[in-house]
Amino acid sequence: TASTLRLDTPEGANKIDRLVNARHRATQDFDTPAIIQRWSDYFAKISNDEFPHPSIQSAHPVSGPVIPITTAEVERAIKKMKNGKTTGPDDIPIEAWKLLGHRGAEILAIIFNRMVDEGAAPTTWTTSTTVPIWKGKGDIAECSNYRPIRLLCHAMKIFKRILDTRLRQIITITPNQCGFVKGSGTTDAIHAARLLVERYREKNRRVHVTFLDLKKAFDKIPHNLIWHALRSHNVPEAYIQWIQALYRNVTSVVRTPVGTSPSFPITVGVHQGLVLSPLLFILCMDMVTADIQTAHPWSLLFADDVFLLSGVQSIFSPTNERECENITSMVGYVLQFGN
Repeated sequence: TASTLRLDTPEGANKIDRLVNARHRATQDFDTPAIIQRWSDYFAKISNDEFPHPSIQSAHPVSGPVIPITTAEVERAIKKMKNGKTTGPDDIPIEAWKLLGHRGAEILAIIFNRMVDEGAAPTTWTTSTTVPIWKGKGDIAECSNYRPIRLLCHAMKIFKRILDTRLRQIITITPNQCGFVKGSGTTDAIHAARLLVERYREKNRRVHVTFLDLKKAFDKIPHNLIWHALRSHNVPEAYIQWIQALYRNVTSVVRTPVGTSPSFPITVGVHQGLVLSPLLFILCMDMVTADIQTAHPWSLLFADDVFLLSGVQSIFSPTNERECENITSMVGYVLQFGN
């Protein structure tokens, strides 16, 4: 029979210590260089591995007036930034820019306008530190169970917030998109789809549903697709050049508990942790799914999730499946067809 050990005794305390130490030894990798190299290889692969996709056509550039960035724009962007965030490579916290007030906004406006005139971003803006954060489930020794958090300069975050505001005043996003759009959300998408399904059930009619499921979408978007999507949404070429400067020669290092890795390039995906990135992503989604979208609520998008409904079986036709596969291969979709 199993014996009972009281935890409030010296013997019980010693038993707990032995169990904890055994677990620590079992999960600790003493080969420090191997740990760092493993993290570096994992994130380097994700950051440079494009899905096989059809050739991306180049849309015609759109010319248009672009006014210089103003101090007032910088001040508004700074006010929207949250305090207490980790600093990037320049080691300047957002609180420093807030304390500088109007003078700080003037300095940043000068830096921003000089950057766009020269067409090159500061080196500290194109460098980041990647910190793996465990998702809270799965094997802690498996890299894929960690979410990468990239530490970036707050000055670049301010610049991209200004650019995000300007672009949203220019572009028109499909009404089917419920993600990263002011006034929309998952509740709206679910409610619309549910009402449609219930209406068909009341008439004893079948509803055919297609889900397009995305794998590591933000990490895999080809940069050429971003430029094409921006041009397709009539964004002036000057703004596209601003963004391209921030995506040129981008590198990162991985910070681990045992040390920091050498830098590696990042050649695919949208930048993580920046307010502009969700907008760039949904513009790409809007463009690549344009041929399979129908009127709301027959097709719904929430960021990287696509939900298609049909009252006829034709949604499952081989032609439609091939069209979906061709379009969604741009961003690495896995198709799931079901009723």
